[in-house]
Amino acid sequence: MIHNMRRFFWFLILGLLFDFYYSNGQSFIPYNIEKAIKSGTRTDYGFPGPEYFQNRARYHINAEFNPKTGELDGKADIVYFNNSPDTLRKIVIRLYQNIGKKGGIRDESFHADDIHDGVSVTVFQINNYDLLGQSKYRIKQEGTNLTAFLVKPLLPSDSCKIAVSWNFVMPSVHVHRYGKYNMGSYFVGYWYPQVAVYDDIDGWDKMNYTGTHEFYNDFNDFDVSIKVPKNYMVWATGNWKNQEKILSSKVLQQLEKAHCTDEIIQIIGQNDWEEKKIFSKKSPNTFQFMKDNISDFAFAVSNNYLWDATSVVVDSLIQRRVWVSSVYDVDAPNFKNVAAIAKDVIRDFSYNSYGIPFPFPGITIFNGEGGMEYPMMVNNGNMFLRDATVFLTMHEIAHSYFPFLTGINERKYSWLDEGLTTYLPIETESAMNSNYYPIELIVKKYNAESGSETDVPLFVPAYQTRGYTYQFYSYIRPATAFFLFEEYMGRKSFRKAIIEFIRIWKYKHPTPYDFFAVLKKHTNKDMNWFIDAWFFTPGWPDLAIGEVEMDKDSISIEIVKKGSLPVPIILTFEYQDGSYEVVKRSIEVWKENDRYLLNQSLQGSNIKGFHLDYRLVPDKDHTNNHYLINTD
Repeated sequence: MIHNMRRFFWFLILGLLFDFYYSNGQSFIPYNIEKAIKSGTRTDYGFPGPEYFQNRARYHINAEFNPKTGELDGKADIVYFNNSPDTLRKIVIRLYQNIGKKGGIRDESFHADDIHDGVSVTVFQINNYDLLGQSKYRIKQEGTNLTAFLVKPLLPSDSCKIAVSWNFVMPSVHVHRYGKYNMGSYFVGYWYPQVAVYDDIDGWDKMNYTGTHEFYNDFNDFDVSIKVPKNYMVWATGNWKNQEKILSSKVLQQLEKAHCTDEIIQIIGQNDWEEKKIFSKKSPNTFQFMKDNISDFAFAVSNNYLWDATSVVVDSLIQRRVWVSSVYDVDAPNFKNVAAIAKDVIRDFSYNSYGIPFPFPGITIFNGEGGMEYPMMVNNGNMFLRDATVFLTMHEIAHSYFPFLTGINERKYSWLDEGLTTYLPIETESAMNSNYYPIELIVKKYNAESGSETDVPLFVPAYQTRGYTYQFYSYIRPATAFFLFEEYMGRKSFRKAIIEFIRIWKYKHPTPYDFFAVLKKHTNKDMNWFIDAWFFTPGWPDLAIGEVEMDKDSISIEIVKKGSLPVPIILTFEYQDGSYEVVKRSIEVWKENDRYLLNQSLQGSNIKGFHLDYRLVPDKDHTNNHYLINTD
């Protein structure tokens, strides 16, 4: 009875807060999220509610991978825990590799050699009940999803056991995010039957994987064993449990040294492969990796890649070290520098950019194709310029915070994940690359496309976007918006709010509304008008110089906001003697008006002209940004 009374008063308080919040101009909120707030799984102040839940699974996987053929055979025993208040009558399983199935829906073309008949599921049991041998209505495969309709419903606070055996062939030509990179090297991702997310917002996540949209996973426990032929090395998510049984004493000694030093240690060099001095036995090896509370598992194999490693202290209080390694082709440009770059990145993230110690025990950057992140693993292609290598390495490592620590639903809100990951490390990026100004590049790219059909509002779900629209939506517009967000709030408040957001939602699933609510707590400014403009509505920024009046010692300049999106004012005065004077005004001047009168005292009468900045301030039309004083 006491518990029920407490719950009644809790919901009463939530209801009052909810009414207050929305009566004060809060942005549009979708019905399903509003319903979650009213039900108590969410709150309107950015914290999980008293009824918040999150399901999870425990995976025990035995896999055998043949790099010569690309064939993978796996067997998984999964325990799935229903922590929700709902009775589940079905379970959705993701079979990502069915993206390459004949007739499948894909956002990009596959080479004919990589089109197949789909993942072959040879065993599928739930609580020892064989669903494969039953009516076709017990299992439905559609796209990359397998839906199993339960014989016995899964009750709240209960669990079930899922047994799956499967096999497929990894792609060898289409190597976007995973696949074959030379005759003996593969990156293996999206490879195991994965229980989809069931959450308080949408229920089961039934979205098919079509090649563009990335992660939305629960935080699960993994115990994975991977068998490979002799003379093949494996790197993977998690902690490697049996290296003493696999490595030669020489390589093991180098590995142990790298765990304790800031030096770059070459664990496997070209001579080690040629002289076959890597493994302790000349037979197939089974590598075992384990990690709890992590959102995915990926691995890589090679019989010829070089391996460098080091470590770095990420928490000076307890002297915790993080393991950092790079695995690469001998001819890969700049990859010999990646271990050192990654070490410096992780140190700076831990103490500066994020201010939170790197959340995982280690990370390995593999030399594959493009740039794709996985928990504790990265698949990066070759970059011929060092600046590009720094950026790519940094960006993929940054995903360790979003979404692998803070479990954002990238399928719906990729702009929150990718935008933060693009913007937050820019100071680290600038420090590591000489004469490199990433925020100017972001603003330049934004100006080029802003206001076009490509520039869709950020609250369009990510899964509705494709191609360059997805790229602009996920990276460029949100990074620009977060830059302005920080300018408006102030760096200290903004960064403090980011840290709190991570700490509140680590190993959980926040929405953008949770994000905004946390940020609002750290400022006494009204943020709704700004959020509405930059995150909810179409438009573009454009400031222009209007009427100008001046006398000998002062000048009055009308600044006009011609575009619908607010930006700060940076006005630079240029004098005849070559000197400059910069005047700034907060973005807040546009809260109520579209015209602002800037009055400025001058450094004497030798003014040459002035202009509005468009390098650091997004501005669609630059032609109305300059004013030249007529000295005749």
